[in-house]
Amino acid sequence: MDHPEHKFVGEIGILARKHIDVDGAIYLGKEANGIDEQELDVRKPQVFVNEEKVRQYILDLIPEEARRIGIKHRSALAYLKKKAKEEELNFKARNVRRVIGNLIHP
Repeated sequence: MDHPEHKFVGEIGILARKHIDVDGAIYLGKEANGIDEQELDVRKPQVFVNEEKVRQYILDLIPEEARRIGIKHRSALAYLKKKAKEEELNFKARNVRRVIGNLIHP
């Protein structure tokens, strides 16, 4: 009666079940002995990107700064700026990821 309840929301009276959001599952198999000795499937934290901020950063980017973050050719920078103006950036492309990485870790 005096112990905290971890599966329910609330303190006193009728309690409601807690809701969880699952983002994945790991198959353990029938023989789960030694589970504490196995590495877990650790994923990187999810990063949310402000797309408008990335577009504006690309449009304001000068060639010297672009070279510093790893965009070596002016043509690649021109292509990025063109895509940013058209709002057709591929956020998985290598140079866009470099820009995002620079915004996150300047």
